[in-house]
Amino acid sequence: MSDLLGAFGQGWPRLLIYPGGLSAVLAALLLARVRGIRQMESLTAPRLIDLLPPLSVIALLPLAPAAAFPYGLDVLTAVTLLLWPELRRAAAERCDPRQLAAHYLPAFLAVLALASATGTFDLSGLLRWPPSPMRQAAFLIGAGAWIVAIPRLAPPQPNLAAACSALGLVLVGVLPLSAAINTIAAAPAWLGIAAAMAIALAGIAAARHLPVQWGYGWAIAALVATSGVLLDSR
Repeated sequence: MSDLLGAFGQGWPRLLIYPGGLSAVLAALLLARVRGIRQMESLTAPRLIDLLPPLSVIALLPLAPAAAFPYGLDVLTAVTLLLWPELRRAAAERCDPRQLAAHYLPAFLAVLALASATGTFDLSGLLRWPPSPMRQAAFLIGAGAWIVAIPRLAPPQPNLAAACSALGLVLVGVLPLSAAINTIAAAPAWLGIAAAMAIALAGIAAARHLPVQWGYGWAIAALVATSGVLLDSR
């Protein structure tokens, strides 16, 4: 615990300025406006509790040029924390677990494709371009499947917690895209992040107007890519 507190003390710019803190809140408000939300609901105590998990994930994302931080997150933990507002809402409304499973299946398969391509569930692994063509294909397919799944993962809600959740999901998709851009185009890290953000937002805007079947099509492609990587590894 003392090591963690010491790390937070040394990494306070990433918690309060970038990528978390004020930068994350402003970016979340901008993203909410782009998604058609013009007025946010008041920040009550329950919504503040919902806000903290996604805001914490954003603060710990390995985005350039954020200050270095010795502790990271794995993809599954990050996604769980980012989806906390939506999961809590689903529990309060007693949604059918089978519908929830079908709802999140494309994103789960996208994560499997990314993890199989990089050989790790660590978020930092999403910044490493895989060495073999098979893994590179799975990496890009997983990133595409994740981007297409975001509109269903984070439906527009007029509160700051949901906006931060949506921003965090977008930024997770930005990591593999920036890795591809930085490697293929030999661009600076910050430029790769900016370009990846533009591509991700364009992909999400397009995915919102596509039939649901397209998302499952990407998910099936991610499953095939994962199978190909696993077979190629033997």
